[in-house]
Parts: sequence; C-alpha cells; structure tokens
Amino acid sequence: MNTLKEKVQTFNQLIINDETVKAMEVFYADEVELQENEATPRAGKEACIVREKAALAKFGLGLEILKQAIDEENQVVFSEYLITITNKATQKVSYRNEISVQQWKNGLVTKEKFYYNETQLL
Repeated sequence: MNTLKEKVQTFNQLIINDETVKAMEVFYADEVELQENEATPRAGKEACIVREKAALAKFGLGLEILKQAIDEENQVVFSEYLITITNKATQKVSYRNEISVQQWKNGLVTKEKFYYNETQLL
C-alpha cells in the first residue's frame, strides 16, 4: 500500500463497508481539518471521530462511490458519493449526492471538505 491510489482504495473499502470510524482512525492525520460546506472546519482527528460517532448513533449511512479522481502528483482526491441516510429514530430515509475533496500528505488525509445540498438533510 505505497501509492495514493492504493491507500484510497483501502479507505474506500472501509467507508463502503460501514467502517467510517476505522477509516478515520487509520487514514486521518492527527491534525486533520474537516469542513462541511462553508461551516467552520473541525480540527483534530479525535474531535472529528467524536462527531462522527455521535452522528452514526442517530443516522445509518450507506455510501456508494459514483465517481472518483486521484491526483497522485498533488496528493488530492475528488470523490462523488450517493449517500443513503436513515434516521434511526423515525426510520425516514433520504438520499443525497455529496462531493468530497481530500488533501493527502505522507499517506494521511490532512484536509477534507464536503459539498452537499443542506436542504436535503433529515
């Protein structure tokens, strides 16, 4: 698992198999910054994992990768996902497309920004 493409493939398998927290533990840098649309970025792997666990306690997520581009030279990954979100309390299901832009360095994600239509949230 030496190339960015190989690392991204492993990352993808984890998130597709509902192991998002494990993917974060393995592939996020300690100083990672995650940003949702134009919200203030969350800083630090632990803070991001805590938030993800809280979200997963309320919502089930299914992810399908629709398209992906990997720029080895610049260490950037662009992904388009179809996400199925199930509200665990109401069992309401919704779908949304989401774009993720990841910046990698030394084999780890250092920045990730998500773009999606917030009016589609449950």
